[in-house]
Amino acid sequence: MRVWGEPGPYGGAGVAAMNEWAQKNAPGLKFEIETIPWDGVYVKLMTDLAARRPPSLISVESPIAMQMMAEGLLLPVDDMVDKIGRDRLVEGVRWDYWGSWKGKQYVIPAHHQPHLLLVRMDIVKELGLKDPDTWDWNDLLNAAKTITQKKQNMAGFCMALGRNLCTDYHFAALLHAAGGRMFDASNKFEVVFDSPETVEALTFVKEMQPYMPKGAVEYSFLQVVDAHVTGQTAMSFYWGRTLGRAAEEAKPIFEATEAFNHARNPRTSRRSNWNDFQGWCIPAQNNPYIEEVKQALLYQQTSKEWLVKYCHSLMPNVAPTYKDIANSEELRNHPFYKSKPKTVDTYFKSSLANSSSTANELLQGVNPLAGYVHGRSILAQTVQKVVIDNQTPQQAAKWGARELEAIRRENVRLLG
Repeated sequence: MRVWGEPGPYGGAGVAAMNEWAQKNAPGLKFEIETIPWDGVYVKLMTDLAARRPPSLISVESPIAMQMMAEGLLLPVDDMVDKIGRDRLVEGVRWDYWGSWKGKQYVIPAHHQPHLLLVRMDIVKELGLKDPDTWDWNDLLNAAKTITQKKQNMAGFCMALGRNLCTDYHFAALLHAAGGRMFDASNKFEVVFDSPETVEALTFVKEMQPYMPKGAVEYSFLQVVDAHVTGQTAMSFYWGRTLGRAAEEAKPIFEATEAFNHARNPRTSRRSNWNDFQGWCIPAQNNPYIEEVKQALLYQQTSKEWLVKYCHSLMPNVAPTYKDIANSEELRNHPFYKSKPKTVDTYFKSSLANSSSTANELLQGVNPLAGYVHGRSILAQTVQKVVIDNQTPQQAAKWGARELEAIRRENVRLLG
């Protein structure tokens, strides 16, 4: 039985639990993980589902899950939610953050995964900069400028600026911190992207660009990790994976790096992160193994041992979704928790107050159009209009709004 997952060991940890169930209850079956590159998820999902060759189970991020459930491609899983326990979720999240539509749940939580502000505290202290927990955007800009000017061959800050999914997510966090959105879920998903808030976020990116690595205009996920782990930058936007890489390849950088909630927007005081509410969903069509998948997934979701192994597979990148796991001694029994308890708790707990995503902008409503937006790299292209084509933020916001309006017009049937 094929299981689609994105790069990372956590999908394999989930499948290992399912295979334990299969050995005991269905020895003729085996779950096998099929990895899809981050920037290839949208295309792979749409082409294989259209070809009526779905996997038996999918681990996917929330924007694409929202699209698939609105298109009627997923199986409702409310019966599974009842068995898992509706009151198990950690404080600060709801089931619909992972995926619900028209009163039905379609996604079982795998983890939540915020990207935060990673900071080399040795450099911050050396240059006498303030505590990053107190920063607003102006302080972050000043810190990036100071580091770039005073530390030879080092950029002050790094984020993705390439035409890819990472740029979409990094920019979305800034857009939401400014109070901006792509669509208004409360008003028939009217496009609201051409706004002062979008201009403010694009202006900030342009102001930060001189203090980023020159290659950032091409960067995607792993280039941002590389920039931090190899010492090319002192600060970056990223998920917990950077710390895992640094622990393996650059111990001094690992020891010096701490994660913080994002700098506050000076006008709204928001510290929005882009939180990837990753979940498990079951294709409803051409799937001969639905009952087996449900039983195996329930086995994984109700096992403390396997859920802890899932989180430990990539610390602190994949945060626990259930209270009994998040508060367990077993979860804390990991070297990262012992060496960086504040950073791990920021990823796992305090970040949740600042969550947002394009699939549920400002947590004000499920957005089934987000998958299409990312499939076409609309946000990344909007950023590139400013950082490569030298358009004004106002011009870029208008271009992006036109592209979003085309997506809304083409898919209005999904909006109900």
